[in-house]
Amino acid sequence: MAHQYPRTYTYIFIFCAFLLLSSIPLSFAANEAQSMVDGFNPETIKKKITLNEAELAWLKQDRTVTVRVGDWPPFMMTDNEISGISIDYLDLISSIHGIKFKYVTQNEVSWPEALQSIRAHDGIDMVPAIQQSEDRKAFMSFSVPYQTLPWVIITRDDAEFVGGLSDLGNKSVSIQDRFILQKQIEKQYPDLKLKIVKSRTPTLDSLKDVATKEAYATINALPVVVYFIKHYGLSNLKVAAPAKFDALTLSMGIRNDWPELASIISKTIQAMSHKDVAAIHNTWLSVHYEPGISTVEAERYAFLGLMTLVIVIILFVTINRTLKKKIAQRTEALRTELDERNRIQRDLKISEERYDMALRAVSDGLWDWNLQTNEVYYSPRYFEMLGYDSDELPHEYKTWFHLMHSDDRDRASEIVTAYLNGFPESDKDSLFSLEFRMLTKDGDWKWILSRGRVPEFDEQGNPVRLIGTHMDITERKKTEQLMVQTEKMMSIGGLAAGMAHEINNPLAGILGHSQNMSNRLFSHTKANIRTAEKHGIKLQQIQDYMNDRDIPRMLEGIRTAGGRAAKIVSNMLSFSRQSEKEYSLHDITNLLEKAIDLSASDYNLEKLYDFRQIEIIREYESQIPPVYCEGTEIQQVFMNLLKNGAEAMMEKDYEYEQDSPHFICRIRKTREAAIIEIEDNGPGITHETRSRIFEPFYTTKEVGKGTGLGLSVSYFIITSHHNGSMSVDSSPGNWTRFTIRIPFK
Repeated sequence: MAHQYPRTYTYIFIFCAFLLLSSIPLSFAANEAQSMVDGFNPETIKKKITLNEAELAWLKQDRTVTVRVGDWPPFMMTDNEISGISIDYLDLISSIHGIKFKYVTQNEVSWPEALQSIRAHDGIDMVPAIQQSEDRKAFMSFSVPYQTLPWVIITRDDAEFVGGLSDLGNKSVSIQDRFILQKQIEKQYPDLKLKIVKSRTPTLDSLKDVATKEAYATINALPVVVYFIKHYGLSNLKVAAPAKFDALTLSMGIRNDWPELASIISKTIQAMSHKDVAAIHNTWLSVHYEPGISTVEAERYAFLGLMTLVIVIILFVTINRTLKKKIAQRTEALRTELDERNRIQRDLKISEERYDMALRAVSDGLWDWNLQTNEVYYSPRYFEMLGYDSDELPHEYKTWFHLMHSDDRDRASEIVTAYLNGFPESDKDSLFSLEFRMLTKDGDWKWILSRGRVPEFDEQGNPVRLIGTHMDITERKKTEQLMVQTEKMMSIGGLAAGMAHEINNPLAGILGHSQNMSNRLFSHTKANIRTAEKHGIKLQQIQDYMNDRDIPRMLEGIRTAGGRAAKIVSNMLSFSRQSEKEYSLHDITNLLEKAIDLSASDYNLEKLYDFRQIEIIREYESQIPPVYCEGTEIQQVFMNLLKNGAEAMMEKDYEYEQDSPHFICRIRKTREAAIIEIEDNGPGITHETRSRIFEPFYTTKEVGKGTGLGLSVSYFIITSHHNGSMSVDSSPGNWTRFTIRIPFK
């Protein structure tokens, strides 16, 4: 009997320790990209550049160019050292032409002071990232653009819905002094209250104004605000909507009495291949998250853990002594002792069941590692979250290590080893946490958050046991993908509604008047006959003339074209009215057909490549059940794939007439889902591109053509919003096929 109660309270202790560990919050920090880009040879670029006599003469003067840089990541950063995308361009230019650049930060010269200094040709010679404007052309020369960025509106998470600047009414908007859009905002939105920031770090301070409710919103370039939000932990901010201004086109601005330098920089940028540009951009435009625990939080929860441990030990000792006394008093009452033992066993079972249910309720698995024997206890939930039975795998250290992704093993072992080697010098109540991927029974990978501590030490203070929990954070990892809302708002939804309403009015006039003309020319009404005779001619003669000149066919052409335009407008209105997230049952075939119709009328596709000249081959199964989905988002995915395929086929040279551009659109069903395939016979994509094609900001297009978000957004819509899947297959030089799976329910 004396052995039963200690076991019960041992479980209570483990449960309390679990509750303590599971309550500790995580903080995330974005890894900054390392400066100095590899992947290209300056000599190769230099061979493509031809300088004229004036440019060569300027280089011979061996001037030192003073460059003012600000804290505007990922293009310019000044925290630890001068770095960023713009700085990598300058480093490349310096290595090719031997130009010496001297950097001056925003702590020494503010943005307005820098512009004034360039105007006066005194002190600052150039800035590496600036948008051209008519005012600035008066005192600056510009390089060719090297980056195009969308403007976005930033608000707090709890702010009301914002679809554009017009939705802000008379609210406060924080912007930096001499902001490039300031005049446009004041002219187009005079009711907005502009809060002008004149600090040395205006972008960061503008975001902080919004986070602390000093302002309702701010405006800046998309990659810049994403970096600041993640880097400075401004977790209560969100990208609310696109700011409907011309995109921010970055060039390098040079004092206007050095046009030779501007030309040298332009020729260098133009000599760079797409691979060279991608080598710089891909170094910076990525985000990675790692967990961390602040010192204050660790100390606070360590204190709570210590207090919990003391209370549990006191409770344990007190009850244990009481039980021993009762055992001594009841040694003669065997029957009573047996009844008491049975009662205790029932209570123990209930306690264990409750403990197991508590662990299941929070979806965490428990592990307990004996460091001396290398044996590990894994709770049933530990294996269940990976799809295994509780007794299917051995309870030993190798099980954890072998199930872990090979890319995560070294890092995980280093973290655990470093944690254990820190004893007894470090705080014995400290905790460790790390994230890694583990293999499930069905072959998939799940992201796991592991947190643990050392509860037991030997006489020398060395750790004896390590206990902790495993939490499945796979869904949280999926939701960390960015830009879905921003990309959707940059699609044609809002614009389509406005265009459709504007087109409908003149379209109604065209169709109405063409019908009236037909009625007045070809209908034998009394009014028509009387009017013709009034002018000395018979109505039949007018009709004969019209028929001889083929006027009826022309009028019919007007009505046919008008009807087609009306159908396009109807589709555009249908698309835009569903922009609010409303999940309902949809005919997936109808959604794909609407996407094809909208793509055929897309102005940009029609201008660059006549979509209507592409053959559409339809292979649709009959009786496809309706799919429960958000129709607008699914149409957006289909349009993204059709647009990308059309642009890809534009780049391919078709050798034979019978081998013309075409799409094969397939729809079939399984028992639980609809399968949609969109295949083109374009140039195909390489294995390297396929492995990264769904990453945010990854693009193979030229600078300024596309944001690199379309496919990543489509992937997120299918996998996260609709619990489906999306994959790509390709044969380089022959075809590319995207396969989408959407569950019916």
